[in-house]
Parts: sequence; C-alpha cells; structure tokens
Amino acid sequence: MADSADLVRSEPVAQLGYLRITKDTIRFANGLETERAVVWHPGAVALVVEDADGRWLMIEQYRHPAGRVLLEIPAGTREAGEDPAATAAREVREETGYAAGRLERLGGAWMAPGFCSEYIHYYLATDLREDPLPQDHDEFIAPPRRLTLAEVQAAVVAGDIEDSKTLVALSLLSLYRERQV
Repeated sequence: MADSADLVRSEPVAQLGYLRITKDTIRFANGLETERAVVWHPGAVALVVEDADGRWLMIEQYRHPAGRVLLEIPAGTREAGEDPAATAAREVREETGYAAGRLERLGGAWMAPGFCSEYIHYYLATDLREDPLPQDHDEFIAPPRRLTLAEVQAAVVAGDIEDSKTLVALSLLSLYRERQV
C-alpha cells in the first residue's frame, strides 16, 4: 500500500461560491515534494428515486462543462455542516417534486480525487408523496422522466446516460439489492 503524504503548504488560489481552489505542496515519505491543484467541494448527495412501480425518476439538466443536457439521477450539493440525509431529503423534493417516506443509504464515492475533494453520498428514495420545494435559483430542471431499471440500463448501453454519478448509483443499487436477498 502506498504511503500517504504530508501537506507542506497550501496557498489559496480562488473562492468561487461554495468551491475553494488551492495550490498545495505535499511531501511523500521518500522526500519527494510536488504541487497539486485542489478544488475543495463541500460534498453532495445523489439519489435513486423509485416510484411505487419501481421506475426511476430521472432528470434532464443542462451541464455547462459537458455543453449539453444530461439525463441523470437527482443530486445536490451539501450546505456547510449539513447532514447528508438532510441534503438528500431536501434535494429529492427540489428536483422531483416528491418527498421520500424512506431514505436508505447505498454508499458513497469520491468523484475525481485526483484534483477534487467532492464525495457523494448515495441514497435510495422510496415511498414517494407529492411535496415539491422550489428549485435552486441557478438551475432549470424539467419535470422528471420515469424509467424502468431496464430502460435506465439500455440508456447507459446506448450512450444516452454518461453521467458518472448515475453510473455509480447503478452499481451501488445492485450491490444493495444483492444484500437484501
């Protein structure tokens, strides 16, 4: 197993909303020093939202870095100090218009640990009831599309779903369901 590294210094580069960017110098156990640019992110949640018929509530959202609308599971950034389950409960309402009677944690994943601290907590949201919250002022999300698991998988194979958090959710949900048997 590789050794960890010690932080020698961290220099602020920028603060953009909830993101902070630093230039860090780290030292490995063998004495090698190197610089890393780091995007510090407060973390997020992503949700597999299933209706009573087992269909996923998927959203289509414009993602500027991708330059297009992506089909993906609902997700959102955690507020400072906010418990991930509280973020999940809020985000499912904001992005789908439904409250989840049941939230079950599926697991978590680092999204791009080579340069970013974003860690996403994954949840399964079920027992839905209509209970919308206003969407964030900086995003537009159309009403959710309902897809069966087979349709979600077919969309992945067809290249219609390329969002990494949705792909991770498929794996985590599969492992979760295997443990339930």
